[in-house]
Amino acid sequence: MGRTIYATDQIKNIIESNREDPRSLNNDFGKDFAMMLVPTPSPDGGDSNTEVIDDQWLAQHSIQVSRMMLGGMKVIGVFVICTTSELLKKIQPKLRQAVFAIHKHMKRKQIIELEDRVTDRILLQVSSVGQTKSITCRSIDVADPNSTLKHADWKYQSSISCNIATTQLQVDLTIPLTVQTGKSALRRDLNNGLVPFLNSVKQAMATIDQQIKSGEELFESRSSKPKSGKKAAVTIPAVHTHTLELFAKKVCDNYEVTKSNCVASLRLSGCIECRAYLNSKATVDDAIQALKEDAIRSMQARCDLLVDELAQDQDDAEGFNRITILPTRVFSSMPDVSIDVCDYMFPDESAMDCIERFSEILGVAVTEDMLDMESEPLPDTDSLKQEADPSAKEVPTEMSDSTPEASPSKRGQYIAAAVSMSGALIAALMSYLTLSND
Repeated sequence: MGRTIYATDQIKNIIESNREDPRSLNNDFGKDFAMMLVPTPSPDGGDSNTEVIDDQWLAQHSIQVSRMMLGGMKVIGVFVICTTSELLKKIQPKLRQAVFAIHKHMKRKQIIELEDRVTDRILLQVSSVGQTKSITCRSIDVADPNSTLKHADWKYQSSISCNIATTQLQVDLTIPLTVQTGKSALRRDLNNGLVPFLNSVKQAMATIDQQIKSGEELFESRSSKPKSGKKAAVTIPAVHTHTLELFAKKVCDNYEVTKSNCVASLRLSGCIECRAYLNSKATVDDAIQALKEDAIRSMQARCDLLVDELAQDQDDAEGFNRITILPTRVFSSMPDVSIDVCDYMFPDESAMDCIERFSEILGVAVTEDMLDMESEPLPDTDSLKQEADPSAKEVPTEMSDSTPEASPSKRGQYIAAAVSMSGALIAALMSYLTLSND
């Protein structure tokens, strides 16, 4: 049985308004509901050329879009508008290749493997000549390289209502950094250190509104149906928000203990804000999985940005001897769409930086009053400085006798990261500490 995708009237208007302006687009779907159409910018900054499809560029843009999505939302398709049906036939093999490239890049970016219950991806094609327009929607299973395109139904409905799951996740872990330098080494060390914690999140138990519920129950109970013979009033379903608590345990099984030469350690502690969207048919298991995926993706997004920051510090004459705050998560409502998206903002950035990224990556115009910058407030940097007092006598974990002698500017590096307990902000605090020579 083929898939059916429901899209809002707002998406219908976008398609109709693009009849004279063909563009290559990424499409974001939440399961069987199309929530957004995201234009993929041209690599050279000019107008998009439908005849030239760069699957690697599409994949990179999809990763950026995915970082801005909350739990329950995924990039699972490609959308294209052409002026002729002949051009659609010509570029269809490249579109198929682009769908597989997006899936491949998404999997490669994952620190731990996330369950993907639906591996079908959507290829939506619109042929528009003057006032004549035809829409073709197909799906393909990206888990099977030999899969073929199958017919899928594309339908419109006036609105799509989603319920919301939210939680604050506690973080407390220490990650050793090896003597190797460079951006790739930093990313590898950080990713390896995150694996046990992210697996513990993946395997966590959860309560919903302080209650334990069966995974097969509906996340949001449906209201009673009208009695026979009576017509129900046409209303927009209310959006309900439920608070979940994740109970994660330390996962130590199947991890081999290794001994490495380390020059620093990175400590993360505090809590982060997580949110997910669920459609009306979502179960409790769906809600828990969507919120876990949001927590995992959010942690990875922040740490990816931290790697870029630390890689620059390695070339700094002062090394890591300064405070670096990890980016806070900034939520934003969307014009004409009943969902929020997010961005990550460093302390030296402003709301305008987020607004520009939303425009560049998602192709939407948001205003400052649409931003939620209070869910993850900045921490008190003075208290963080006191926590890592340079006069403190702190000795790192055992280092092997073969540890090479560090240069004076790098010897005894210790990195501590902290999260504001009153908010959901991850912060990194770097300082030198004196090492014992015993």
